[in-house]
Amino acid sequence: MVSEEGVEPKPVRRRSVVLPAAVAAVVVAAVFAASGVIRGTYPFGSLSRSTNDLGTQYIPFFAHLWDVLHGRAQGDLLFNWQSAFGVGFLADLGVDLGSPLSLLVGLFPRDQIDLAVYVITTLKLSLAAAAMAAALLTMRPGPRWVAAILGVSYGVCGWAIDDGAYVPMWLDGLIALPMFFLVAEWSLRRTNRLLSVLVVAVFWLSNFYTAYMATFAGGVYLLARLLTSDLSWSLRLRSVVRHGVSYALGMALVAPILLPIITANDAATPSPSGIFHASAVDVFLSRLLPLSEGVGRTASLYVGTLALLLALTLPFNKFVPWRSRVVWVLTIVGVALSLRWGPTQQFWHAFDTPNGSQYRQAFVLCGLMVVAAWVTVAHKLPGPIALLGGGVLLALIAVLSDGSPMLTEYWLVVLIASAAIGLVAFGTIWLLRRSARTRRLKWPVAAAFAVLLVVVAVETTWTAVITDEQRSKVLSNSNAAWDDKQTARYDALREAGGWPEYRTEPGTSVTPNDPILLGGQGAGMYSSLLPYSVNQMMTSLGFGWSGYGRAARTLVNPVTDAIFSVGARMRLVDDGKPEITRSAAPPLVTVRRRLANAAPVDVNNPNAYAAQERLLGSTVYEVPKYKGTRFATGEVKLVAACKPGTSAYLYMPRVGGRARLGDGPWYELSSTRRPGINTSSPMIGLGTVPPTGVVLIEVRFGAAPQGIPAYNAIGCLDHQALNTAVRRLRASGATDVEADGHALHATLPPGSKGWAVIGVPKISGWTCSVGGGKAQVPRDYGGLMAVPLTGTADRVDCTFVPPGLRRGLAVGAAAAAVTLGIVLIGALRRRRTAS
Repeated sequence: MVSEEGVEPKPVRRRSVVLPAAVAAVVVAAVFAASGVIRGTYPFGSLSRSTNDLGTQYIPFFAHLWDVLHGRAQGDLLFNWQSAFGVGFLADLGVDLGSPLSLLVGLFPRDQIDLAVYVITTLKLSLAAAAMAAALLTMRPGPRWVAAILGVSYGVCGWAIDDGAYVPMWLDGLIALPMFFLVAEWSLRRTNRLLSVLVVAVFWLSNFYTAYMATFAGGVYLLARLLTSDLSWSLRLRSVVRHGVSYALGMALVAPILLPIITANDAATPSPSGIFHASAVDVFLSRLLPLSEGVGRTASLYVGTLALLLALTLPFNKFVPWRSRVVWVLTIVGVALSLRWGPTQQFWHAFDTPNGSQYRQAFVLCGLMVVAAWVTVAHKLPGPIALLGGGVLLALIAVLSDGSPMLTEYWLVVLIASAAIGLVAFGTIWLLRRSARTRRLKWPVAAAFAVLLVVVAVETTWTAVITDEQRSKVLSNSNAAWDDKQTARYDALREAGGWPEYRTEPGTSVTPNDPILLGGQGAGMYSSLLPYSVNQMMTSLGFGWSGYGRAARTLVNPVTDAIFSVGARMRLVDDGKPEITRSAAPPLVTVRRRLANAAPVDVNNPNAYAAQERLLGSTVYEVPKYKGTRFATGEVKLVAACKPGTSAYLYMPRVGGRARLGDGPWYELSSTRRPGINTSSPMIGLGTVPPTGVVLIEVRFGAAPQGIPAYNAIGCLDHQALNTAVRRLRASGATDVEADGHALHATLPPGSKGWAVIGVPKISGWTCSVGGGKAQVPRDYGGLMAVPLTGTADRVDCTFVPPGLRRGLAVGAAAAAVTLGIVLIGALRRRRTAS
């Protein structure tokens, strides 16, 4: 049975697919590399590629994966001892590093992590191009050289370069989209049932976020294919059911990763949803054109002038059946409109409007436009009327886009040149094929292919250069690639390390993820899955954060160092050189006779000093009353009295600006951009209280002056009292601590009574046993774990299992059994039919 668009049971010959896919992959890699050479970005120049989250989140996570693969990490695939004083790792692995390609990082030296990520990024772009070329030829046989060109157009589309190149996990969705088109084709042809399930599983494992978008785009593709086919309605329904079963089983297979991700996401630090405002029509249309840029502000829809021109010929190509033209035009228009309407925009983002880039699903429209371009050429190359119609629509888009701030210099020149060459090339081929004498000539087609491929490569390279240049101005934060300074810091931390006897705090001076990038075990962590309970605990203790609470920052404070068993700390001096300071720290597991009750919490005036004292188990601060005076200049002076020789601290989390004690140096208060929501200032040490005992603190506000807390802003630390408290905790604490993988074992002094307080955040997934007894969920003690002691046991053992993992394993096993059963039943049916 053959449908209107050629839904045939027999597959496309592998040879006809491999060459165009290979050409597309190689050209895309060359385009991406050439744009880096021209721009002078790493690894071809001194400019950093690590814009925004690439440098602060993804490269550190790749570094941690390298450590796990080489056995150097503190933790394993389930738990991360290094970040945020100890958090789960499986969900972060699934979100950021789920792609099998991520494992390639282990083949590179650790000091070449940036190169590894670049190679993986390039490989993902190339695989996306190859997959699209293969999917097009599977959809319907057609000119292989056009399939290669369209594969290139998709592999380096605007979204891929503008949005995906610095968020490499999103690029898995770029590959998933054409692969899901293939799954739809297999559903139509009733073939490759096992492969369909495995493809779905791989890409939902790689990145569930963009896989979600690609899944619905694949459904839209299948619907369009069904509406344009001549299959009976019963066969269409069976195709839909088969498609749905493939996705259900594929997603169920990776439930051991998906369920922990969902559970971790529910427990993560929330961030406010973004407010969607559709861009102006001229701005929206201008992103279809070359040399346009608007990362995070507009939808990146560029697929190259040639692919766009071919797609625009579809309504006018008389060789394409009218039903196909109508369905595909309506599909493209409908998806385009869904990017501009609030409810459908939310749908594409799983009903959570991002507060960052709000058009993360734009690659879906890019892929569908490439499919529309293929539909028009696969039936037969468009003739003069279709080419003229497409050219008129392209000119109309250019006219409507003129004046858009997203367009850069020379965009019109590039557009006209590419369109003109495309029209001439296709027009020439059309004329040659009308003549019997020239119809069979191959060299004109080969020459046209070469010319058009060069045009596409030059245009996309130029656009990639402009895109990267303009994006670097909008997203100015960029981290340098690994260098000798990073190596010196890494070596210093390894030399100072004593885990799990004590923690070595690397700080967060390079990135919020310095503990996994450079080494050590500290407070720093930047992850969308940072547990909210951890954020609350650290905030209550005076730690600062950014990124709406998803980027925890270090705190330089001897009390919290004692609470979290920090015995060594790195700070950067003299142009970034590492300096290690050491202190006597209690063991990671301490013993308390009783647990102090929590003091009443005043949300407007949190008492971080009292919270620290509770977890320390001793009174070490004097929290004085103070008076404030506001001057006409906007400055505020606070006056209080403390014991001379103590250290003055200031905690105003919702204030941005700077502060100092007396005539001392200024210290930054880092809260900026919607204070208390986007960022929070940490507790800062201002210096020693003078012999007079007068604490005079001057505060200069930043751009958005805030009110001064009525109380609890100032605390004076008595170091003698702190030393006494530390000695007591060391004397009664664990005599030996072991941490391996996702478990903790502590040996306590014989006869220990009361509570074992573990300097690890209390998050869901921990169970502990005392003396080999029954496992129990530890108590939450101010955000730490506390285990009741019997007085006879001298050992505490704790194990972490990510919430959702056990259920996920059960679901995955059931899905594997069902999938195997379906495959076996299908094999038996084929054997009976053959006999």
